[in-house]
Amino acid sequence: MNAPLDLRHLPPPEPMQRILDALEALPAHACLVAMTPFRPGPLLPLLEAHGWAWRVEDLAGGGACIAIARRVDSALLESAAMPATDGATARA
Repeated sequence: MNAPLDLRHLPPPEPMQRILDALEALPAHACLVAMTPFRPGPLLPLLEAHGWAWRVEDLAGGGACIAIARRVDSALLESAAMPATDGATARA
């Protein structure tokens, strides 16, 4: 797995767009991890509609971290390397 994308410095909607762009290139059986300045609420319904599973955790210093994998590879989300967080929400 690659290092997490750190998108916390970008204004909306750039983090969402960069995540969507990265997902287009994501190889099979891989997981994308990204840190965002806010909890990516608007992104979650898009992911579900297009067959992605996700796990979101609030970062201790603010922002959120999201791990995304194809729904068939949702088991990868459990082992995704996430920075120090305050709690998780997942959808497979």
